[in-house]
This record gives sequence, C-alpha cells and structure tokens, in this order.
Amino acid sequence: MSNSEDFINSTGEYIHFISNEDVCLVPLDKDLFGVIPISITQCYTLYKGMLFGKEIIFAFASDDNQHTPAQTKKELTLLENKTGCLSVLVIEKVMSYNVKRFIDQRINFIIPQKQMFIPSLLIDLKKTKTTNADIKETMPVLAQCILLYHIQVSSVDRMKSEDIQTLFDVSYATVNRALRWLKENGLIMLEGKKTKEIRFFYSNKELWETALPLFNSPVEKVVYTDDIIEQAIESGINALSEYTMINSEKSHCYALTREDLKTKNITTNYYFGENKIEIWRYSPFFLTQGHYVDKLSLYLSLINNNDERIQIELDNLINDIKW
Repeated sequence: MSNSEDFINSTGEYIHFISNEDVCLVPLDKDLFGVIPISITQCYTLYKGMLFGKEIIFAFASDDNQHTPAQTKKELTLLENKTGCLSVLVIEKVMSYNVKRFIDQRINFIIPQKQMFIPSLLIDLKKTKTTNADIKETMPVLAQCILLYHIQVSSVDRMKSEDIQTLFDVSYATVNRALRWLKENGLIMLEGKKTKEIRFFYSNKELWETALPLFNSPVEKVVYTDDIIEQAIESGINALSEYTMINSEKSHCYALTREDLKTKNITTNYYFGENKIEIWRYSPFFLTQGHYVDKLSLYLSLINNNDERIQIELDNLINDIKW
C-alpha cells in the first residue's frame, strides 16, 4: 500500500539515501488538514517534513489513484494554495509514459527507489548522462524514427547502417549519430566490427515504455491555413478520433514537414485559419500507410494537452495497441 506506514518510512530512507538529507515525515496537523478540500484528503495521505530547508507536504497517492498527470497537477497546485507549502507527490508505481507526462507537467514527485524529481527545488536525481561529447542529450530525430518504425511498421533488427541510410534517405553521418545515441542510452546494441548490425533486447512494448521519457513531440511548430490540402496526412483530434471514441472536429489538422510546405506552396498564418498545420520534425509518411498519422507519434504530439478527455483517450490508445 502506497500510504502504509512501512512505505512512508521507506520514502524517508530513500530521500536520505540519495540526498543525504534527514527527513522526518509526520502526519499533517489539524489546522492545515482543515483547510484542504475533501476531494484531496480522500485521494492522498498527507505528511509534512523539511527538505533542503523548505517545509513540504508529501502527498502519498493511494494505490487506486487513477488521476491523469494534468489532474494531479491541479490537485497539487490547490494543495499548495491552501496550505502555503510546497507539495510533492509520492507514488509507488508509475507507467513509464506517465513519468514523462509528470516531468512535462513540471510535477514534483518521488517514486521511492527509482526517481526524485522536484523542479521547484531544482532537483532531478535521475538524469541520463552521455559519454561522447558529440552526442546530444535529446533524442535525435532519426533515432526516434528508427524506434517508432521498428515498433509499428517493420523490424529493423539486424539491419546495418547502410540499410538505415537507404530506408530513411539520410546521410551516413546522420545514421551514425542516431545509432550511437541509441546505444549510449541503452536502447539498442551494435554488433560487429567494421559493419555493425542493430540488435534489440527489448520487446516492442518494453522498448516503447523504456524510451518514452526520452521521446520528443514530432511537432516542431503550428501554423494555420484556409487551404484544403490534398494528399496530406491528418493529425490532432481527428486522427485520435479515428483510433478512439473521441469526437472528431470539423476543421482539419495536417501533419507536414517544412519541405512539404514549400513544395505545396501553402498560404499560412501564425494565428488565424480554418485549418491547423503541424510542422513535423520528420515525415509522417515514414510511419503510416493510411490517411492518419501513426498512433505513437500521435500520442507524443498530444501528451501535453491539458484536456482530460484527450488524456483518457490517449491512455486508451496505448492500451489498445497489440504489441
């Protein structure tokens, strides 16, 4: 149980182990408890403690807490407003894709024995470190395409660098950087001496969950247009409605690259237009054969949307995938 006495004690021990800070967790006093809405006290067991000189309320989530990250953010913000204390979510089990959503929402959270992320105190004690200076911290675009293609379209296991170069029509240097990034971050192995082959040690579902905190939104920028665009792939809510029960919208949302915009000679506006254009970092045609963007890229494009209906359908989208 996430709110059991043993779990609460182990949380204090975990904080001390990774931060060398002694944290004494005590139940919230009655004066503070009385100003907090019942909707929060029913979902969380609240304790108070000092961390790095700050008074903090630790909100231990119950095991049956199914709140979305966006909803959790609202609850923690309300808790802070009512008490005047920084609030930190403590939760025992979190799916990998929700960890990324917690981070994107800038939620203070602790997953004992795994991660402590408290941006309000500038603490992140689980950052990926790379060994090669020319390897960026963020996932390269081609690296993301390789993983999403492997999971959804066709296996690239045992493919060589030149095979990837041909498949995605990119330079050898681009392929080399992408593969080294994936290897350095523990997502693939490279076998061979002169000619290296890609090898995977995760199943598709495990690969998705492991890589999720590292993935980026495919959407680089959003513009608008009054044009109806032929031979363009639909994204956004209309794509989500194709895969889930959410209602579609009358307006279109197109996924295009910068090159597509130039080739199609589309008139755009930064603020106004009947239809939306998402300018993607990679071509959506790599990952789908239909009229809608692929499911995983769609998920990554909408993960930061604050609409609770969309978050529920995104969860359904992932849960319905036959890995």
